[in-house]
Amino acid sequence: GRGNIAFSSKKDRAPKKAEVGGAGQRFRLELELKSLADIGLIGFPNAGKSSLLAAISEARPKIASYPFTTLRPHLGVIALDNYDTFTMADIPGLIE
Repeated sequence: GRGNIAFSSKKDRAPKKAEVGGAGQRFRLELELKSLADIGLIGFPNAGKSSLLAAISEARPKIASYPFTTLRPHLGVIALDNYDTFTMADIPGLIE
C-alpha cells in the first residue's frame, strides 16, 4: 500500500487506514558484523577503567580524581607476546 503518510491530514496525523499491498520481493542478503573492540571495560565512575587501559596499552585517556572524566569511549590496542593483538574499549562510567 501507500503507507500511513498518504492518508494523513492536519486533523488526523496518525491515520488507522490500510490498503492491500502488492507482491513483495525475495532476495538473499549477507551481512558482516564489524566490532569496535574485542573487550569493553564497563563499571562505575572512578573504578580505574582508564588507568587500566593506559597501563596495558599505548592509549592515553584523560585520568583525573573526579567522577565522569571519560565522556566518550577510548580504544587501546594490546599486543601479546606471540604478536597477537586485541582491542580494548574504555566505556564511560555507569550512572546509578
